[in-house]
Amino acid sequence: MMMKIAAVFVMGTAVGIMYRIPRSLLFYGALNATLAWLVMVLLAGAGTDAVAANFFGGVALGAAAEALARRLRRPATMFVIPGFFPLVPGREAYTTMRYVVEGRYGPATEMAAQTLLTAGAIAFGIFVSVTVYRLALAGGLWKGADRC
Repeated sequence: MMMKIAAVFVMGTAVGIMYRIPRSLLFYGALNATLAWLVMVLLAGAGTDAVAANFFGGVALGAAAEALARRLRRPATMFVIPGFFPLVPGREAYTTMRYVVEGRYGPATEMAAQTLLTAGAIAFGIFVSVTVYRLALAGGLWKGADRC
């Protein structure tokens, strides 16, 4: 497991370099990638559906990116971009295309649906966490909560 964590961290760093994220922020982007992947893997290992596990990985990714963005005063996309790569369902997309090439359209359709659901769950998880974070920051969700 430690080797996989190290590999995800290195991958996050490599993606950050590829997308020209400033050197001083590469560590944080890779850390965010590792966090999102760990959430996804731990939930999937606990028996959670793959789509739900990726959704919560996306939520963790978006929330951590927003927190890092506020703390380091940089755009959140600098932390989201390296972070979502480990969550991308590449194996499922490859399997879908392999089934299509082999002429196995039934399994290809099932795998394509799984791939799209997983990708949508990641995007929706990031969207939800960023929206909630920004509403909370603006005081929209907890306005007046300090008076209780």
